[in-house]
Amino acid sequence: MIIGLTGACCSGKDTIAGYISKKHGYKHYSLSDILREIMKEKGIELTRENLVAFGTELREENGNEILAKKALEKIDLNGRFCITSIRHTGEVEKLRERKDFILVNITAPQNIRFERMRNRKRGGDPQIFKKFIELEEKESQTKGHGQQLKKTADMADINFINYSNDMASLEITVEKLLKDIKTNDNYV
Repeated sequence: MIIGLTGACCSGKDTIAGYISKKHGYKHYSLSDILREIMKEKGIELTRENLVAFGTELREENGNEILAKKALEKIDLNGRFCITSIRHTGEVEKLRERKDFILVNITAPQNIRFERMRNRKRGGDPQIFKKFIELEEKESQTKGHGQQLKKTADMADINFINYSNDMASLEITVEKLLKDIKTNDNYV
């Protein structure tokens, strides 16, 4: 079983994946972490802008599915996995080669996501709302090798709105999400 989580920046993908991993025993892989590993090997500074630019370059040189392919190389056929940071339609198509893959789009209002970004204090994150909006526009291309968040979200099997900023209420809604996945496709 593979639960794929896509969504805009700071929608809660990694937080939700962390909970699913801890509570339900899923192994978590982030396509962004795979990208960061490659960038570290090449000595590229880990800023948000560099992640976007290098990810685009990597997809251009190796195919749009390259990060999903690298994630699939790490997993076996019988385990339970949660893959986050799916940002291109080619990645979804590669993951869908597995019959046990389901894609969930995690979303939250822009103002909530912007505050989450400011609070996490990760280097390279925009701290001005206008820059945050500009970044989102860059991450939602409709063609080519760049990030295609809106098109990827449109491919989701399930949409999940994450208004929560406290773990207790998030855990309740994630449990409901997992029941929906089980009901819809008998995956979990």
